[in-house]
Amino acid sequence: MQTPMSRENMIRGVMLFTLFTLVGLFLSFVWSGTQDIKSGAEDLKQVFLQMRYKFLIGTCVCMFVDWLCAGLRFHIFVRIVTPTIRVRDSFRALLATLCVSAITPFQTGGVGHLYIYARSGVPLSGAITAGIVAFLSTLVILILSAGGILLLDPSSLPEETTLISLLGFVIFGLVFTTFLLLLFKPAIVLRIFNWFCNVVGQRFKPVAPFLKRATSKVEQLITEHKTFATTLLRHHKLTCVLSLVLTCGFFSARIVGSYFIVKALNGNVSLWDLGVVGMLLNFVVLFMPTPGASGFAEGTTSLLMRNLISGKSITPFVLLTRFFTVYCAVVIGGIIIGLQLAKDLERNKKGMVENAMPQVQVRPIGELKNKKGHN
Repeated sequence: MQTPMSRENMIRGVMLFTLFTLVGLFLSFVWSGTQDIKSGAEDLKQVFLQMRYKFLIGTCVCMFVDWLCAGLRFHIFVRIVTPTIRVRDSFRALLATLCVSAITPFQTGGVGHLYIYARSGVPLSGAITAGIVAFLSTLVILILSAGGILLLDPSSLPEETTLISLLGFVIFGLVFTTFLLLLFKPAIVLRIFNWFCNVVGQRFKPVAPFLKRATSKVEQLITEHKTFATTLLRHHKLTCVLSLVLTCGFFSARIVGSYFIVKALNGNVSLWDLGVVGMLLNFVVLFMPTPGASGFAEGTTSLLMRNLISGKSITPFVLLTRFFTVYCAVVIGGIIIGLQLAKDLERNKKGMVENAMPQVQVRPIGELKNKKGHN
C-alpha cells in the first residue's frame, strides 16, 4: 500500500495540479474578454514585452517574508513541545506543507509538516497540536476579513462575489467548528470517531481489526494532544496572540506582493482593493476540492480582478501571482520532500542489509588448527 508521502502519490498529484492549473489559466484567458486566440496571444506578448520587471524584485522579497512569517508561526508552537527543534526544520516543514497542499485535494497539506517534524524528533501528537493551533489562526483571520468585506460590500467587487462568499462561510463554519472541538473538546471528536469505527466495523467485518487498531492509536494521540493543547492555552497565551500577528504578516506580504505585480504590469490599483481581493480569494479557495485549488484559484482571481485591471493584464496577473505564492513553494517543497524521502529510503535499505547479514561466528586461529589436527 502506498503512503501519502510516496513518490507515486506525489507524481500523480503534480500531474493533476498541472492539468487543473492549465485549465484555470485557459479559462482566465477566455474570460478576460479575448476576441480570438490569435489576438489574445498578441496582447499577452505585448504585456510581457512592456512589463517593468524591476517591480518583481519586490514581489520576490514579499514571497520570502511570507515564508518567514508562516515558518515562524509553526516554530513558536513546535519549540514548546520540542525545545531543541531548529528553525531550519520549521521552514522545511512549512515548504513541505505548501508543496503537499498544492498536490492534494482540499489542500490537505498537514501531512507535509507532520512528515518533516517526525523526522526531526517532534512527537506526532505535538506536531498535530501545533498544526491545529496554527491553522485556527488562519481561519480566525480569514473569517474576520471575509465578514468585514461582506459588511462593507466594496463597489470594486463583482456581484457574483456575495454568493461565493456566503458558500465559503458555510464551509468555514463547519471546518472552524471541527477545529475548535479538536482544540478545546477533543474527547467529543474521539467519541464521534469511535462511533463511526464501530458502525463501519460491524457492517464490514474484514476491516474491523484495522479500525480497532486505528481507534487505539487515535485515542493515544487525542490524549497527548489534549495535554499539549492545555499547556498552550493556559501557559502560552502570548504565543497564540503572536500566531495571529504572524498570520496577518504573511497575508499582508501576499497582498503587497500582488501590488508589485500590478505595478510591473503598468496597472494602478490601491492596496485596499488588492487587500479585499486577496483576503476574499484565500477565504473562497481554501477548501476547493482540486489539488492546491488549481483551476478554481485562477478562475476566481480572474473574476475578482476584472474590475481593477485591464482584460489583457488579467492572465499575466493570475500567472505571476500564483507563481510567487504557490508554484515556487511547490518546487522547493518538492525538493525538500524528495531529499527526505531519499534519506529514508537509504536508511531503510541499510537497515535491511544489516538485518539480512548472516551471523558469522569468528573463532581463534589456534582453535581452528587444533580442530584440524584432531581430525
